[in-house]
Amino acid sequence: MNSTTRTNPWRRAGYIASFLMVAGVAARVSYSHIRDVALYGHQPHDVAALLPLAVDGMMLIATLAMAEDKAADRRPRGWARTGFWFGASVSTVANVAATVVAWGWSPLPMAVAALAPILLLWAIEIVSRPGKPRTAPVVKAAAVTPAVAPLPVVPAPVVPVPAPVVQAQQVVAQTSAAMPVPVSPAAPVATASTERRTTGSGPIPRRTAVSPLTGGVLADRAPRV
Repeated sequence: MNSTTRTNPWRRAGYIASFLMVAGVAARVSYSHIRDVALYGHQPHDVAALLPLAVDGMMLIATLAMAEDKAADRRPRGWARTGFWFGASVSTVANVAATVVAWGWSPLPMAVAALAPILLLWAIEIVSRPGKPRTAPVVKAAAVTPAVAPLPVVPAPVVPVPAPVVQAQQVVAQTSAAMPVPVSPAAPVATASTERRTTGSGPIPRRTAVSPLTGGVLADRAPRV
């Protein structure tokens, strides 16, 4: 029994009265049936009269032990629970067996004979097993995502790049200006002797031969023609 039942005396008295009523009916029904089964088993009359008290007494002890464990906030001891189930099983089997011997395999008498111990077993389970506490449902708050301002778009700086054709023309012009005038060594250099032979002019002037590749001076005097 839980704390609410212990604090309310009227409710506790109602539990006790109802349990004694069910247990009393089950004990009266099982007593006669267990006695009859003992007599069918060729037991003496005094043994047949005392055997039902032993079965019902074991069930009562088991019930008190489980109630004591519940009052001390402990789990019911295993021997008490198994002993009560064993006594309830013996009582149910004896009720059904006595009915079968007396009335045959009729379903209705068998069900009525097994009803009393089943009701007692059910009542014990109701008293010894309190309900689970009701827990309030946990409501999860919806996650609110903070609004994030969009980042400003910064345009990339525009770098003026000349057209490929214009750039190539500038490179060619710079290279051409830096290079010396090419003079082919294979081509004859026009000298003063040639001009004198052709035109009969004055003395041969001295010219410097320049390499078309390196731009360096090849000789102080032009080659003879």
